[in-house]
Amino acid sequence: MKNKILISLNLILLMSCSTKSQDLSTIDFNQNAETYLDGLSFSSKTEQKGHYEAVVKGEDASLKLVDKGELSTNYVFMGEKNTAQLNYGGIPINDVMGTAITVYDNKIAFMRINVKNDQSIALLEVLKKKLGTPTEIVLSEDNSYDETDKSQRLLLEKLPNETKKVKDDVLDDYTLTYPENFIWNKNDVIYQLTFSPTGNYISSQLVVIEKKAFKDKIIMGYHNPDKDPTLSKYLN
Repeated sequence: MKNKILISLNLILLMSCSTKSQDLSTIDFNQNAETYLDGLSFSSKTEQKGHYEAVVKGEDASLKLVDKGELSTNYVFMGEKNTAQLNYGGIPINDVMGTAITVYDNKIAFMRINVKNDQSIALLEVLKKKLGTPTEIVLSEDNSYDETDKSQRLLLEKLPNETKKVKDDVLDDYTLTYPENFIWNKNDVIYQLTFSPTGNYISSQLVVIEKKAFKDKIIMGYHNPDKDPTLSKYLN
C-alpha cells in the first residue's frame, strides 16, 4: 500500500514538473490562440492598442500608435527556460534571439522565429516539406567571396543551385550571391525565411505573418505594407 502511494506521489510530482511543448510549425492561424499559448511561460507580454503610423517632421521620422479599435497582444520568449518549450518542426529555438508572437482578433497573427544558429539549412528543409517550393527566392547583392568563410562554403555546398561564385574580371577577385529570402505565399499567410551568413554559421530568421495583420499595420517593422519592397506584391 505504501509503495502504491509513493508511486502515485511520484507520478503527480513528474506531471507537475513537466512543461508544455509547442511545435510552432503546427499552428493554424484560424484557430483560437489560447489553444497554443495556454500553459507556456514567456519573458514578456504586452497589450497594444492601435496601429502604427509614420510621423515625419523634416528629416526626422518616427512611429506612433493610433487607436482605431485594434487590440493585439505581443508575447516574447527569450532565455533557455522559455525557448526550451518551443520548436519549429522539431528544430530548437535560439535562446538568445528567441521568438516573438502576436495575437490579433484572438488568433495568432505573427511569429518571428530564430532557430539555433547551426539549424538554418534544416529549417529550410522543414519549410519546403511543409509548404512546398518557395513562391519566390530573392538573391542577395554581390558579396566579397572569402574562401575561409565557413558560412559561404556551406551555402555553396548545400544550396549550389541558388548560390553563385562569380569572377570579377575588373577587380580580379570573386563575388558571391546567395539566397537571402525564401518566400511562401500561402492563402492568407506569408512565410519569409531570411538567411545571413556570418562567418562560422548561417544565421536565419523566419517571419510568419497573417495578411490582415499586415494590412492593418499592427506589427512594427511591417507597418507600411504598400511600400514593403519584398512582400507588398503578395497583398493584392
